[in-house]
Parts: sequence; C-alpha cells; structure tokens
Amino acid sequence: MSNNGTDRNNSEETRSPQQQDLLTVEQAAQYLQLSASSIRSYIREGRLKAFRIAGLRKVLIARTELLRLLEPSRTPID
Repeated sequence: MSNNGTDRNNSEETRSPQQQDLLTVEQAAQYLQLSASSIRSYIREGRLKAFRIAGLRKVLIARTELLRLLEPSRTPID
C-alpha cells in the first residue's frame, strides 16, 4: 500500500514555520516578524542564503539560515 509520499506532503504543509526545514519568503517573514520585502532584500544583499526551485518561481530558505540572521554580530562596533 504505497501512498506515493502524499502523507508526507500533507504533513509538511500543515506544519508551522518553526517546524519546517524549508520556508517560503512569506513564511520566513512571518517567522522573523518582518516584511517579505525585507527578506527579499536580505537575499539580494547576500545576508540570507536562499534557492529557487528550477522551473518554479518559488524561493525557499533553510530555517537554519534564518536563525543565523538572529545571531549577534561578531564584529566590534567602534
């Protein structure tokens, strides 16, 4: 009885952004309480790593990358 991964896909869609490993720009914005345009700016500036799925306009961001944004800067402020 193969379900062809449908149970997995359904469970991923119902998981909260805190539980997902990959998030869309909108989910990442919600997770960090920022606007989607801020997330896109961080991606453009290279401050946030993201990737696009071939053939789709969907951009995905690893949750670990979002958490890296929250880490304090290690460079001293003069």
